[in-house]
Amino acid sequence: MKRLSIIVLVVSALMASACQDFLDVNADPNNPQDIPLESRLIGAITMSNGASMWRAAREVAAVCQYAASGAASNGAETWRFTASNFFWQNAYTWAIPNCVDLVVKGKAEGSPHFAGVGRTLEALNFGMLSDQYGDIPVSEAYDGVTTARLTPAFDPQEEVYNQVIAKLDEAIALFNEPNNAKGLNIDNGDIMYQGDINKWRRFAYALKARYLNHLSKKSTYNPQAIIEACSNAFNGDGMDAEFPYLDNASATEANPWSNKGYGGFTSATAPRYFSYTQFFVDLLKTTPVTNAELLDPRIGIIMNPAPSDGEFRGLIPGQGVPGGVATNGNNYGRVTGGFYARPTSPFPFITYAEVKFIEAEARLRSGDRAGALTAYQEGIRANMRKLGVPAGEIDAFWNGLVSNGVQQHFNDLQTGLSHIMRQKYIVQVFNPETWVDLRRMDYSQDIYGPSFTRPTNLNPLFAEGEWIRAMIVEGNEKVRNGANVGDNEPAYRLKTPLWWDTPN
Repeated sequence: MKRLSIIVLVVSALMASACQDFLDVNADPNNPQDIPLESRLIGAITMSNGASMWRAAREVAAVCQYAASGAASNGAETWRFTASNFFWQNAYTWAIPNCVDLVVKGKAEGSPHFAGVGRTLEALNFGMLSDQYGDIPVSEAYDGVTTARLTPAFDPQEEVYNQVIAKLDEAIALFNEPNNAKGLNIDNGDIMYQGDINKWRRFAYALKARYLNHLSKKSTYNPQAIIEACSNAFNGDGMDAEFPYLDNASATEANPWSNKGYGGFTSATAPRYFSYTQFFVDLLKTTPVTNAELLDPRIGIIMNPAPSDGEFRGLIPGQGVPGGVATNGNNYGRVTGGFYARPTSPFPFITYAEVKFIEAEARLRSGDRAGALTAYQEGIRANMRKLGVPAGEIDAFWNGLVSNGVQQHFNDLQTGLSHIMRQKYIVQVFNPETWVDLRRMDYSQDIYGPSFTRPTNLNPLFAEGEWIRAMIVEGNEKVRNGANVGDNEPAYRLKTPLWWDTPN
């Protein structure tokens, strides 16, 4: 495939350039490693998705109780993490260098729009890393100019967030530059927006709103700044920042949750992706706050009912399929085949619906109950339109929420948040962003409902009432850079809240 060939070339060039000072004694003048700017864009987008966000989502999908495995005692869904997950390594080795080189080369060649894309995706990658690990290297990470540091210092998470917002502000300014030597899609590398700078700018604003909204436990939380960012972010359907997977392609180009992606992790023995959970099913069958019955029209689009009785049901995390996969497997809502797990299902970085839920939360916290309710309703409707729910069914679902008291619920912060966070969970399937929300809401049953409980067969490291708060840093970093990594033991990493997860 042409797309894959380009990515391989770009990655090979990045590996060569990152190690230039070590390897230039053997440089081949007849085999130049300088890839043109326009050919780098596809690599930055693809690596930010497949090497970075996908790896971030693999274990977090189970932590968030989106998915459960067919066999009991899965490591991820019962929080048995070690230092062997590779999100850290992939982001720093593959994704971030692609993004940084776009910035450096875009500025050098008089093409600031390329630099804006690089900064936007760089901010996304650093933001995702920090939201899973806390303190991370940013100031001393690869910058495309100086020799790569093998033992970079770690920036405190508060400073990481300052740098993420600064990178997004710079990206917005770069997108506003009128003069560019090269058009963004000159080599068809913009596989996400086909060179539409307005959508890229709105993508940057959407991320800014997301990261500002993460600070809901901090005294610096500024709902008006979030609302302003939302007003400049996605403002309609068809603007979602999402990776376009391909059918009839290699396993690495199909959606990784599908039965074609990444070698088919969806067999009966797969460790993570057999079925959606009962908690997720319950969210799609009941209302927030009152937990009354109300079937969400998206449920049959996301998963299939049991062929035996037509019911929708999911698995309890850590328990596996009762009676075994061979006997009862099809009686649970399989991950494969539904909207989010077809070979061509896009994997969103951030969506219009998420922006509306961010706006709803910020308005609710600022006291604008009516504005919060309006944004909340549009978030629901936007996602339902995306999934192809007929207009009549969308209206009927909303009318069901109205009959159940949604307007009154928005007069109270907690009940309003229950609506917002439950619906946001439904539209964020598999996205690691959901784990941020769960921690910000302290895994509250008052927010998410009574079926949100800790997994069975839980890692005994966690005492009664304790929930997982962060991830362990990848093992190779501990070996190479142990002094900066610090305490990386599960008892510390998994149970210690991040900076934004600590009120002040």
